[in-house]
Amino acid sequence: MVNAIQSISVLFTQILLFYGFILFGYLISRMSRKGKILNKHLNSLLIKALLPILVFYTFLTSASPSLLEIPIFLVLVVAIHLLGPVILYLRLRRLDINNQTKGALFICSTFNNALFIPLPLALIFIGPSAVPFVIMFSLTQMILFVTLGSAMGATFGGKEAGWKKVAKDAATFPPFLAIIVTLVLMGLNIELPNDLALILSYNSPLTTYLALVSVGLGVGVRFSLWDIRTALNAVVVRQLIVPLIIFPIILISTLSQIPIQVLILESLMPPAVLTVVYASGFNLDVETASTTVTVGTLLLLPLIPLLPLIIG
Repeated sequence: MVNAIQSISVLFTQILLFYGFILFGYLISRMSRKGKILNKHLNSLLIKALLPILVFYTFLTSASPSLLEIPIFLVLVVAIHLLGPVILYLRLRRLDINNQTKGALFICSTFNNALFIPLPLALIFIGPSAVPFVIMFSLTQMILFVTLGSAMGATFGGKEAGWKKVAKDAATFPPFLAIIVTLVLMGLNIELPNDLALILSYNSPLTTYLALVSVGLGVGVRFSLWDIRTALNAVVVRQLIVPLIIFPIILISTLSQIPIQVLILESLMPPAVLTVVYASGFNLDVETASTTVTVGTLLLLPLIPLLPLIIG
């Protein structure tokens, strides 16, 4: 009985911290004129320093994912991304929407927030052993952004993709480089010294909470309720229909518990903030993309207390 009460208390505290750090970031962005600059610098810190350190630490101190599970995991990751635009296409055939808005909706229905929201949630509800799978999901999404995302943008926005620059950005993505370095060290059987491992362990909670602040800043900076009805086309597909279809497939797969939990968690995530950047870069409907990200993120928040039950 005492242990149950303690577990509930810990969970309640974690959920409060989740909401609290997002709210903190949101309030900063709304009350300060420098919210956009702060968000840019914080994202840079996370991507270029804290996330690579987390990858480095986690891969060298945790059990490596089974090589047999990785292909199945990646196939399901691709399925989670492709189901969205396929379902949305069936929906939009009956609607009179211009190409710029269609393009924004297609990108938002395809690409979920694969890192800044699911990473802290995975650390809170699953544990550090989930990090390699979250990173694999994110890296796979980066490849899809470069290929499928750019193709969508060029098709609906009428602007050609800068393939070389986009490919270079993906290849030099710091967490990706961190994985390469880590795999080399693992191949050489190099282990982290205990003292260094202890120091790096503090990076995990730091990354968790700063990622949540970044989410709050991002929502505040891009907060938009321009056309909720149109945005809901992508939100419903991305956060309701896709999970309902993919859940049974994930559960009957031969994956172990942790990758299954990560896939379920990722499939519930709202559209990625990066979709707004893509919409802007390809002359798509930026307001629709911003509204879709805002509405999707706000609709996810009430679901957080139920995540332990949903992901098992």
